[in-house]
Amino acid sequence: MAEKIFVSYAYEDRGVLDQIEQTLRKHGVIGDDPVSIIDPQKEVKAGENIREAIRKQIQSASKVIVIHTDTSESSQWVNYEAGMADALNKPIIIIGKKGSGKTSFLSNLANVRSIEIEESG
Repeated sequence: MAEKIFVSYAYEDRGVLDQIEQTLRKHGVIGDDPVSIIDPQKEVKAGENIREAIRKQIQSASKVIVIHTDTSESSQWVNYEAGMADALNKPIIIIGKKGSGKTSFLSNLANVRSIEIEESG
């Protein structure tokens, strides 16, 4: 069975999902086994309680990836998802652009790892 990974990101940053699996493998977050990326912006159905759906998605994931950018910093949903992941005691990996200082976001939470990446990938 594939490992489930919840990815929290601002809608404007959705382009990063194209390379997220490759980035996670490169940095040793995941191994060679198959993974299933949970994209909350695609998984929530119309009419569904959004907060409950997100909680269930995070609960089913083995870890939560937070893509942290200037845009996501002010996103109420990214902050909610990170807080929910912490409340559910899920490992959180924050990915930010190298040198941006964005990976210190949420560093006060218990189970957080940070990864800095080059802008191109």
